[in-house]
Amino acid sequence: MPSKRKYGYYIKGNKIAIIQKNTQAISGVAGTCSLSQYTTQSGCEDNGGTWTPIYSSSTEENGMYKSPFTTVTDGLEIQYTYSPTFNLQSTGTEGTDFHRFIGWGSDGTNLLLFTYGVDNYKDLSSLFAADDYIYIKGSGRWSGLHQVKSTGGVNGILTLKTKCNLRPAKISITSDISSSETLDGADTASDLDIESFKDLISSYDSRTTPYIFMLTSWEGLATEWESVAINWNNSFNGGIFSVTYNTTSGQIEFGNQITIDADGDYTSTAADMITLTSDSTTIYNIFYEQISVYEGVEVLSGDSAETFELDISRYQADAIVYYLKAKLAEDDRNFERRAYFMREFKRQLEKGSGARKSGPHIIQGFKYGF
Repeated sequence: MPSKRKYGYYIKGNKIAIIQKNTQAISGVAGTCSLSQYTTQSGCEDNGGTWTPIYSSSTEENGMYKSPFTTVTDGLEIQYTYSPTFNLQSTGTEGTDFHRFIGWGSDGTNLLLFTYGVDNYKDLSSLFAADDYIYIKGSGRWSGLHQVKSTGGVNGILTLKTKCNLRPAKISITSDISSSETLDGADTASDLDIESFKDLISSYDSRTTPYIFMLTSWEGLATEWESVAINWNNSFNGGIFSVTYNTTSGQIEFGNQITIDADGDYTSTAADMITLTSDSTTIYNIFYEQISVYEGVEVLSGDSAETFELDISRYQADAIVYYLKAKLAEDDRNFERRAYFMREFKRQLEKGSGARKSGPHIIQGFKYGF
């Protein structure tokens, strides 16, 4: 069994450094085992014992973090790091620079966000443009800064540049939808596509309640008048649904439909489907999350870096000026001026720190002071 090592990290600017805790044992004395018959660490831990290293109390560096001093064969992976690179200027005005989405999925390559209105697909074409930056909040996996790939869709789908290869991502089929809230493949090819979709879900997805986003074309309506009536009643058979993948070949059962009402609340109601036959249908595999999307993001990169506004106090701004003057004096080898500017730099930081204290500032004098 490999020995345990403890690592830490620190961040300086936009760089990250790895450090290791010094736990070197006394030379010649490895440690003790909770199972007294074992005298080596490998033998102890392989047989369920606990190995306790013996450290030198005279070695001051024991327990301290310093540059890594042992080799890690497979390397160390930094899974998540964060460095502020943008300024969120959204006013939070819903429908302008703040939007609600119901879930996320994939087109096989890129990350997609899905939403739906009170009773119809939400038109995003006038809300998002290609290359816009957005900030996502409320998604456990995708919260953070993203960039829009193309103009928002008229059917409530927003495509981002973020890569996302979800399996399965989507299928396009010809379907029959019955009033009993069941979708069935209209032909053999569609049945096979649905079964393949269901098999991939069962292989890669452990969710108790899966969700889909469904686009329909309404081509299966009986008459033009029926189409008008359904549009008038705001029943489109499309949107976001919880589903059950039953054992019947080529079938999917609808549960509840998720919508966003006029007050911006997420609602879940029993699906109420309209009968369609031989309809062109696209089904996306999605993950239901109540996602908030903010626009008005200023990104610190390229030309914008020259005009980026840092959210700092006056004391911090003055401290930066003194620090730069100190570095210039250092370059000129004028160490007296450098020392002066560094003192002023530290003084401004102390003032900034003191200014954050709330309440009265009370000074205790000497007992016999005047």
